Amino acid sequence: MDEKTHATDSRLVLISKAQDLLANDSYTLSRLLTPAELAQASARENPAEYLAGHLAAKAAAADALARLLPEGLAVDPLELETLDAPSGAPVCTVHGSLSAAMAARGMSAPRVSITNEAGAALAIAVIVAPAAGGEGA
Repeated sequence: MDEKTHATDSRLVLISKAQDLLANDSYTLSRLLTPAELAQASARENPAEYLAGHLAAKAAAADALARLLPEGLAVDPLELETLDAPSGAPVCTVHGSLSAAMAARGMSAPRVSITNEAGAALAIAVIVAPAAGGEGA
C-alpha cells in the first residue's frame, strides 16, 4: 500500500499591503518573488491583487513545507515559484536545493488555491509526501 502524509497551510495577505510593497519596497519584492512572478504581476490590470494572492500562496506553501522537511532546512522564497497557468489557475513549482530536498523525500510540488475578496487574498497550500517508513521514504 502506498502510504501518504500531507501538510496544509493557509495565509491571508491584504491587497493594501501588496500595494504598499509595489509603491515603496521593490527590494523586499525582489527577495520574495522571482522575475517571472514579478513580470506576471506587472502584466495584470491590478498587480497588487495578483501580488497579494501569490505572496499568500508562497507563504502558505513555505509553512506547509516546513512541517514536512527536516528541521532547520530553510525555504528560500525564490526557489518556490507560483505562476498562473494559461487557464488562470496558480501552479507552484520548486527549484534549486528545495527541489532536490523534496525529490529526495518523494514529495510532490505544493498545490495552491487563491481567492481574492473584500480587500484580501487568501491562499491554501497542500503538499503530499510518502509517510515515514512507507514506500518512497
